[in-house]
Amino acid sequence: MSNVVICPDSLLSQNPMATIFDVAQLAGVSIKTVSRVVNREPRISPETFEKVSRAIEMLGYEPHRGARLMRSGKSGLIGFITGLFSDIEIAQTRAGLSDLSILRGAQQACRAAGKTLLAADMGTGRSRDADAVAKLLKTFASHRVEGVIYAAPYHQQVLLPPLKDTPLLLVNCFDLDHTPAVVPDDGLGQARVVDHLVAQGHRRIGYVGVDENMVAGRLRKAAFLDACARHGLDPAHCPALIGSTLQTPDPFTPLRPALQQIVGRTPRPTALCLGNDVMALEAIRELETLGLRVPQDIAVIGYDNDEVICEVTRPRLSTVVLPYFEMGQIAVQRLLERIAGEPAPAEAWQRVAGEVIARDSVSALAPVSTADTPAASTSTPTPAASLP
Repeated sequence: MSNVVICPDSLLSQNPMATIFDVAQLAGVSIKTVSRVVNREPRISPETFEKVSRAIEMLGYEPHRGARLMRSGKSGLIGFITGLFSDIEIAQTRAGLSDLSILRGAQQACRAAGKTLLAADMGTGRSRDADAVAKLLKTFASHRVEGVIYAAPYHQQVLLPPLKDTPLLLVNCFDLDHTPAVVPDDGLGQARVVDHLVAQGHRRIGYVGVDENMVAGRLRKAAFLDACARHGLDPAHCPALIGSTLQTPDPFTPLRPALQQIVGRTPRPTALCLGNDVMALEAIRELETLGLRVPQDIAVIGYDNDEVICEVTRPRLSTVVLPYFEMGQIAVQRLLERIAGEPAPAEAWQRVAGEVIARDSVSALAPVSTADTPAASTSTPTPAASLP
């Protein structure tokens, strides 16, 4: 049974914590009468029962939750702010999937902890501003949530209004105030991609990444270059270009010229790292128009592990996981630790890296001697303090 409550603005604007006093006043009866109706005691007239029941429904009064709150001071609610629902409405490139996976992970962790996740959409475009988020934070506080999780649609820096007396945890984003956050380890993920390709015998590896105006774009490109150097690959044979932009209606405007530039090189790279799975799918199509077969002529590997894309693409797409589901779980666990007053970790930002998923779009070349290949990455190449 799901314990995620999706809250439209109309619901959030209602009385967040109606009390037995409110019910009694609206119904025009005593508090004792309300209690007798709630407890289904005998000798209540049908008229009184109907009048009190209608007041309870109108006010959204939850007697058991209210009693628990009075006894323990805990509502059992965790607030979750997301742009998921608005993003899916306007999506052109499968936007909103990160929020969905984070939400699913958070919901599972809340259910295991006996908590209810109260999710609200922060809108998109101009509606997703500081005032809109501040309103949601205030509304959640009025609902007596025990803590709030803010999930961004992609890895980014955010500036949120302060939240008094209610623990806040960020997911897929961070701020300069070092608010506790769970973020993807983009650098380690990209390093693992290079490790995988080298283990398959590839020594000429190209990179076509996401816009460097994005945090992920900067971290992944730097990690790609570092991993190539660690493996002793010739920089001249490992070009790094950009294949997407935030500046045009079509985010993949730079992809085609980048691919043409890379495959036109002599010698041509034997493998390509793409910035995400959507980009990898587009790249496979473009490479086919250029007369190149994947993986026979050139290997392709994505980033995200969007299984809808990876499993239907032909050949099936190898990729590295963006661990959104696990990030949602960890976010709830860390938030509950804060609520319980446990000591804070030394690092405010916890980074989570995914594993490479090998499918059919990468094939092995001649084996490489392990004596000539540096050890694969097992730790984060970039310290947390250096995150932009």
